[in-house]
Amino acid sequence: MTSDVASGRDTTDSLRPGRRRASEVMAALGIVQLGSPILTSGTRPFSFPGDRDEALRILDRLTSVADAVEREHEFTTGAMGLAAPQVGEPRSMAVFRAAGTPQLVLVNPQVVTVEPADRQDWEETSEGCLSFFDFRCVLRRPRTAVVRYRTITGEPAVATFDQGRLARDVLHEIDHLNGVLCLDHVEAGSPAIFVA
Repeated sequence: MTSDVASGRDTTDSLRPGRRRASEVMAALGIVQLGSPILTSGTRPFSFPGDRDEALRILDRLTSVADAVEREHEFTTGAMGLAAPQVGEPRSMAVFRAAGTPQLVLVNPQVVTVEPADRQDWEETSEGCLSFFDFRCVLRRPRTAVVRYRTITGEPAVATFDQGRLARDVLHEIDHLNGVLCLDHVEAGSPAIFVA
């Protein structure tokens, strides 16, 4: 019997024969799965105004897949994100949805600063990824992140993420754009937490 250590939820039912694994469900919705080179290759930035049509096309795709994922799965953390490589697009764009707020589109995002500065003071908790949704990883992330990015129309913007899991979730998506997975941040000896 396995359980979701983070939530205490028994997940034995998801392991029964005939039931699709969480990663299989996400793959069927169009999410690229662990092992695909696009997840570890990094992305190309957009150049405006020349790439505007391409940016809008990829945003439509990300939004459509994110809608499908939200219909299939309820996110207990109150937020979800999706990066372009996860839908097979090697471009620097991610969408982020926090409960009760409009979808945020991050184009060419760059982390300006994080806090606390000392990694030992970062919060250690679990996070999951739609590209390997069968388990979660335990890792440290800062509590605050300041991010510089472009809007979908190419306008420069800066945002501070400092409420709840927002910094963690946004940094997770930015990592995807740099070819980094949350698995890459797991410290030696930290357990994976099986959820499906």
